[in-house]
Order: sequence, then structure tokens, then C-alpha cells
Amino acid sequence: MTTKLKQQEQTQQQEKSLADELQLISLLKDHPDFLLRHPELLTELHVPHGENGATSLIERQVALLRDKLKTTEKRMRSLMDIARDNERLANSRHRLAVNLLGARDLDDVISTVLDELGNELKAELAVIKLITTDSKRAQQSERYIDEQALQAFSTMMKHKNPVCGRSSDEQKQFLFGEDAARVASAAVIPLVAGANLGLLGLGSEDENRFHSTMGTEFLSHIGELISAALAVHMEQGE
Repeated sequence: MTTKLKQQEQTQQQEKSLADELQLISLLKDHPDFLLRHPELLTELHVPHGENGATSLIERQVALLRDKLKTTEKRMRSLMDIARDNERLANSRHRLAVNLLGARDLDDVISTVLDELGNELKAELAVIKLITTDSKRAQQSERYIDEQALQAFSTMMKHKNPVCGRSSDEQKQFLFGEDAARVASAAVIPLVAGANLGLLGLGSEDENRFHSTMGTEFLSHIGELISAALAVHMEQGE
């Protein structure tokens, strides 16, 4: 018999053995009481041995069930953590909405936003940049910017969606100024209410605090809420 024929024969035997194993597995799954009805087979089975001797089938099954239980508990803890985090964010959004309704002026709106989000979202740095057509105001206050200065954020302002992750050096410098070097990750939220009002920037020294894969639905809702409050007081201040 040639080497090639031997290899083909071995392959066929392996395939048949695998098919038999799969068929046996299917049989045991369909009939979980099979070994109870045929206890004589237990003496023929080879079970892995532990350090303390032979492991019974029951012990083996219990070990597998414990592993599954641990996995289930881990998933449950993760879901509970997510639920608690969602509740915390919902409370934060409600609290922010109530405080914004009671804001007396534009300064009050901005301080309320920065205090709430800086603490609740664990951002060491929080800043709001407002767009103005008054070039003199833009020169005199770091709070106000000319719309042309937003070139680094043109795509974001066009799509009106928050962006999380690592910002460019230009973007960080624009938002956080002399504190830009401290920012390892950031969330930037466009503030829009009919027209472009500005940007809200949240910066963290933790590079994992804001990342590109995190959900932005909460930030979008927050952005809409803040934009509505800003629009009212910006009109009053004009």
C-alpha cells in the first residue's frame, strides 16, 4: 500500500471516528438519563483523574455546573452594574434639567452644567465654548469664539453628534488651553438649537474614561437639554 493510500485511509478513519463521536454526543444530549438506564456502562468509562484520585461522573458534572454558575453570576453582576449606571445617569439628567429650569442667567446655566457633568461623568476638565458674531467679545473672553475658529470640529458640527476618544492636539488646545496636556481622553458635544451655539468639552486624565466605542445617547440628550437652556439665555443677553 502506497503512502498516499495510507494517508487517505487514516483520514477516512478519523472522519468516521469523529462522526461516531458526534452521534454519541447527540444521543446523550437527547437522552440525559441514558447512563441511569444503563449503569453497567459506568464500569467501562474512562474518567479524568484529579490529584486526589478518580473523579466520579457526578463530581465532574457538579464541577461543570459550578463553572456555569460562576459565569452566570458574573453576567448578572455585569448587568446589575449597567442598570445602576443607567439609573445614576438618569438621575443626573433629571437633576440637571431641574437646575437649568431655575437658572437665572447665562453664567448660571454654564456653572450648573460644568459642575454637574464634571462630577457625574468623572471629568477633571469641563468647558463650554460659545459661538459669537461679535469679534470684540471673542477677543475679550475665552468663553466666546468666532465660528470660523471651529474648523477643527467642522465634521462634528456638521453631523451634530458627540464624539468620544482621543482628540487631536489642535482640538485639545482649542478646548482646554493650558490644561490640554493633562487630557488623555475627551468627550466633545456639539451644542445646537436651530443654529450652532458652541461646544461642550469634557476632558479626563484617564485614557480609558472616554473611548470611541462607548455609547453617546446620554451625551446627545444632555447636549439637547443644555442647548435649549443656552438658547434662551443667549437671546436674553443679546
